[in-house]
Amino acid sequence: MLLPRILSAIVMACIFISAVLFLSEISFAMFVGLVSVLAAWEWARLSGLTRQQPRIAFAGMVGTLAYGIAIFQLQQLTLWLAPIFWLVALYWVAVYPSEKSWRHTGIRLLFGLVILLTTWSALVVLRQAEHFFTYLLVLMGVIWGADTGAYCFGRLFGKHKLARHVSPGKSWEGVAGGLLVTQIGLAVFAFYQEFTLETALQLAFIGLITASVSVLGDLTESLFKRHEGLKDSSHLIPGHGGVMDRLDSVMSAAPLFVLLLIVFGWL
Repeated sequence: MLLPRILSAIVMACIFISAVLFLSEISFAMFVGLVSVLAAWEWARLSGLTRQQPRIAFAGMVGTLAYGIAIFQLQQLTLWLAPIFWLVALYWVAVYPSEKSWRHTGIRLLFGLVILLTTWSALVVLRQAEHFFTYLLVLMGVIWGADTGAYCFGRLFGKHKLARHVSPGKSWEGVAGGLLVTQIGLAVFAFYQEFTLETALQLAFIGLITASVSVLGDLTESLFKRHEGLKDSSHLIPGHGGVMDRLDSVMSAAPLFVLLLIVFGWL
């Protein structure tokens, strides 16, 4: 099982790096759109749709709406839906299992629709930025730093469960460690970029929100998978599960990250 996992990771990394470095803005938007459609097919299963026809129909709807957003240039407007829906997700996770409204298939499909479209919009907007590659590295660094820091600190110091009924393995100590690692990394980045104090503080705030929401994204997917009795969102990627299993943190973090860059005037 280890060899397929390693090979899949290498292939995914090569595809991602190639898309970032060599695809034009339009081609990159189409690439991200394809990934979003695959993720939509998986999300439909997490929402309770077990038959292939409705799952494919939902994936087609996501692709069609993404195309419509591109035609009318509504990407930045679409991003404003992200904080609303992630606040709702925070409520679901915080009160689980007492709150049951999210269990309705239609509500989960609507949530997935918004999350997928805001993620697509965020990456398209980011690709159009002058410093696209730098911003993307910062985004991925925050996500990976939060994940790695949470894992290490959680293993070493984790005693207080973050969301016992949703994801028993996560702890408050792990989250704190992940946030600490990201803030140290961003501080080093700001120092070498010779940012002003104001700009460095803005970056720290953006990193704090981005890392926090990346954790929420992982918890939300765990919530849906637990309800459906699923370990992985699908088996599309050998050794890694599905697209959603690899991109849940990106799907939650990217829209807020890009939206904050816009709010602070970085984009």
